[in-house]
Amino acid sequence: MKPEDSHDRSHALQLARLGELLAGFAHEVRNPLSTIGLNLQLIREDFADADTPRDKRTHKRLSVVEAEVKRLQEVVEEFLRFARMPTVLTMPADLNALLQAVVDFSAPELRDRGISLRFFPGAAVGSPPIDAAQVRAAVINLVRNAADASQAGDEIIVSSRSDGDSALVQVIDTGAGMSPEVRNKIFEPYFSTKKAGTGLGLAMVRRVVEAHGGRVDVSSEVGKGTQFTLVFPARGSKTVQSDG
Repeated sequence: MKPEDSHDRSHALQLARLGELLAGFAHEVRNPLSTIGLNLQLIREDFADADTPRDKRTHKRLSVVEAEVKRLQEVVEEFLRFARMPTVLTMPADLNALLQAVVDFSAPELRDRGISLRFFPGAAVGSPPIDAAQVRAAVINLVRNAADASQAGDEIIVSSRSDGDSALVQVIDTGAGMSPEVRNKIFEPYFSTKKAGTGLGLAMVRRVVEAHGGRVDVSSEVGKGTQFTLVFPARGSKTVQSDG
């Protein structure tokens, strides 16, 4: 074994142990946060009919604290999903049917926001070996990200196609786009340009795709939109172990 290989393995083990430690910490934090959130809700309800200026201020401040606790709960839950992502179990799945289901699920919400969502299925995509549940979650994440970068009148396109030994899924938006500096950081955990974002969504997308033996390609231009391309092997083994 080369010295650099030994160093890389040691570093990977240290990161794995750190991940386990942080996951345990997040799990321990989750229960007290739930208790705090529940009691804040009950106290705030006691002040719901406040009639004095002092009680009204108290109700308002309790609402702010409760919102922040909910935000912390979301961060903890998102981290636990990321840290404990299950093993990828692949089997042949109708990719176009999966993507159509994602579009049918997401379209009503986007329609209410004035954003168009369309699907263009590839003719020869077939049924590549994928973990359907995890791929579905990854594509939904990309569609939501695209929607957050869009405004009324914009369009999001989901498409699929076959490319040699690969099956490709693309999510394209005509929204705000990204600068090269932002694009280079989007897969880093906890990097987010959204005020309410956890910064783990795209890291999870890449983790899912790479656990399938694939890759994620991104192209974007400020003011013109963004294109994500998920590249999956069209053939593969029944089970692929994720790095989580």
